[in-house]
Parts: sequence; C-alpha cells; structure tokens
Amino acid sequence: MNKNSATNNVYRRGASDGAVMGVVLCGIFASWALSMRVSAASLAFPLLCVAVPVLAYVQLRRAYRADGGMSTFPMLWMHGICIFFFGSLLMAALAIVWLRWCEPGLVGESLSQAADVYASLGSPEARAMAADVRAVIDRGLVPRPVDVGLALLWGGVFSGSILSMIFAVVIRAVGLRPHNKR
Repeated sequence: MNKNSATNNVYRRGASDGAVMGVVLCGIFASWALSMRVSAASLAFPLLCVAVPVLAYVQLRRAYRADGGMSTFPMLWMHGICIFFFGSLLMAALAIVWLRWCEPGLVGESLSQAADVYASLGSPEARAMAADVRAVIDRGLVPRPVDVGLALLWGGVFSGSILSMIFAVVIRAVGLRPHNKR
C-alpha cells in the first residue's frame, strides 16, 4: 500500500482518531458515573466536554494537512463521522459494562435523585416532573444498560456529525496557509 492510499483512507484514519476520541468520551462517562460517589470527579466533566470539539477540530485539521489540502468537504465530514462513531462505540461499551456489572443501580439512583431535586423546587411544574420521574421508576421503566449505551452511541454520532460538518466547512474555508504548513 502506498502512502497516498493510507492517508486518504478516511475510514482507517477515522478509526484511529476515534480511539483517541473514545478515551476522552469514556472519561466523560466515567466522570459522570464516579461523580455520584466522588464529587471531585465532576470537576473533570466540563473540561472533557470542552476537549471534545477541540480534539475533533485538531484531528480533522491534521488530516486535511496530511492530504496536502486536497481533502474534500465530504471526506472531512465522513472522517469526523467515523471519529465520533468509533469514539462513541468505545464510550457505549464502557457504559454497558459499567452499568451492567459495576454499578447496576446507577441509572435508577440518578433518576431518584432527580425526582428529589424536582420535588424540592416547589413549583407545580417541578412537582409534576418529580411525579413523572417517580412513575418511571415505579413502573420499572428505568433504562437498561444497553438502552443507555445505544443512546450514548447514537447521540454521540449525531452530535459529532453536526460538529464535523461545521468543522469541515471551516477547515476548507481556511485552507492551507503558508504559516500553517509544516
């Protein structure tokens, strides 16, 4: 395989970059899950959330440079979709394992805490929301680990697709400038 076919393969590059993105996305999930027990873990959550678009932009920009500025909009967009698909796949796998074997009651506990917070707000709308959340718990409709994993996967891919589309437009518009070349 020659060098050009390796650099132009958006799927291969997306899978590699997706593994890096997956580490960040897994950190986001872990910081949420751990923050229920260790409040200091919640400090990492906003930092990791900010890191996601920064990392996505850097990865797409690096791919554009590697192709000598020849990447088309669809190539950059597909690369971004692949990054978020493979990264979200790792996060979804972690969520399923975590919620099934490590902390099986975490989602139910989170819903219960949300219901308590809504009930304490005092407004009629908040009390109605608390009653709705309690009804979900009482009827056994708490999402299963696989439901949470699939929601994380598709939410990550959808939002990543939108973000990648925006970044692909920006990267193509900026192009390769002499001071940006390596």
